[in-house]
Amino acid sequence: MTAPRLLGLFLMAALMAALAAVTAAPAQVKLPIQIKPGFPPTGPAMPKAPPTIPSTPVPKTPTPSPGTPSSPSGFPSIPSVSGPAGPAAKKDDAKWPKEINGKTVETVVKEMRSASDPAVREAAVRTLPLFGPKGREFGGNELVEAMTRDSDWNVRLAALSVSPTVLFGFATSQDAPLAGGVSAIMSMLSSEHMHVRFDAVGAANAFGVYMRNATSGKVVTVLTSRARESTSWQMRRAAAAALGSVGQGVQRSEAPDDREPPDQQTVGALLDILRQDNCAMVRREAVMSLIALGTVSAAQQKKWRADLDSVLAREKDKSVLLWTRTCILENDPNGVKGNEQHLDAVAKVLQAPETAGKVEACQAIAIIGEDAKSKLQDLIDLMNNPKEEPVVVVAAIAAVSTMKSQAKISLPIVDRFKFSPNEDIRRMANEASDILSGRKKV
Repeated sequence: MTAPRLLGLFLMAALMAALAAVTAAPAQVKLPIQIKPGFPPTGPAMPKAPPTIPSTPVPKTPTPSPGTPSSPSGFPSIPSVSGPAGPAAKKDDAKWPKEINGKTVETVVKEMRSASDPAVREAAVRTLPLFGPKGREFGGNELVEAMTRDSDWNVRLAALSVSPTVLFGFATSQDAPLAGGVSAIMSMLSSEHMHVRFDAVGAANAFGVYMRNATSGKVVTVLTSRARESTSWQMRRAAAAALGSVGQGVQRSEAPDDREPPDQQTVGALLDILRQDNCAMVRREAVMSLIALGTVSAAQQKKWRADLDSVLAREKDKSVLLWTRTCILENDPNGVKGNEQHLDAVAKVLQAPETAGKVEACQAIAIIGEDAKSKLQDLIDLMNNPKEEPVVVVAAIAAVSTMKSQAKISLPIVDRFKFSPNEDIRRMANEASDILSGRKKV
């Protein structure tokens, strides 16, 4: 993933609290965060997209940021040893509690396994990740048992919800609990119960590329089926998000350009969803996943571009149009060159009457980053307009901070907002100032 895209996604996280105040959204689907090995379970979820332009009655969920595999196999970079070793491991171990509510990890695991009260078993399951790696060490196998054999579905689904953290996030090897968790998720993806399938889609999303490689690509086929369930647009949207996570390519080496392209089956499935689904929210999720996947293989370039052009020719939803143009600008091998009309169209939305439309345009420009520097003045005009909503000013400052080459122009302007009476504007201005001045590396 390129540095501009990473920076744009990072800045989106800082915007989400402010965005909630301006978006009248229905109940949002919350999917698990993408877990990295050793990542604490209390860490924040990274939203993949901002709220929808209110041209249609539907707007968007924060979804996890895409998988971040660090090896060509897609498996997490984990040592071959079976447990912690050395001073660093001991130091990390000290971060995690030895007792929670007066119970040790051994007591919690025993309750998971043998408590007669299902509410007690469920509470134990939800407590397990709070012990960190020790929770996995003592309760990994029991968690898989809870996912597959517990007599109460609430306990099973609780185990499913913490499995990305416990089984994958705290993994030190590709062991039996990890394999058992993957197998259980695959089985639940085809459950006869919709709520089980839905939660399993979220878990697959969190396992990311590991899930694809651990199942030899079978998970892509199953998620594609989930993305075609005609009886639930929320299921289709969740599956489109999961495809964007499991379908990513992986870095072959430390060289930024040495990256395996996205999975071809995943790209094809997402393009079909974008072209054919009757729900704007699902189409929007599909294009956001296509943005996250990055540049597709040379063999798919022609179809990828033809499908996106066909979407632009007939799409009516303003938000889907905006993000389809952003997908072209960000993932076309030529970037902005030859696609200037799409950048102009994205920048034009900065003048939209809808607040959320202006916010989305700012976020799109933030993803494009340096390549959108010709639109810097448009962002500055937005920031300097005293009639703009604070959330728009925050989004514009975030977008400006992705154009570090223009720091001499933008930094003095951004610094003025550090004294704004609005707390969100001050916070974003301080963060942007640190980025533009080089005090903070992103």
